[in-house]
Amino acid sequence: MTDSDRTDGVLTTDRPDRSEIDVLIRRASNHPLGTRFLTDGALDAVAATFNVHAFVVDAAREVLGAPAGITEPKPELIAARTAT
Repeated sequence: MTDSDRTDGVLTTDRPDRSEIDVLIRRASNHPLGTRFLTDGALDAVAATFNVHAFVVDAAREVLGAPAGITEPKPELIAARTAT
């Protein structure tokens, strides 16, 4: 590690790049749980669901804005899980 890897004492290698963030947001918008899960879901659950590091989830949340409240699954997800 060199001084060029640090910005204000924070490792820049820990920061996801914009392409990683955009990919996560696109994946969330196409996922049955939607982008509300990305913004409002438990950090570890969101990271595990999308198989990304928690730093990417945090960065995507910054891009999308503040949480909107309780996350509700999309109706089609509920229907698929209750249909037998």
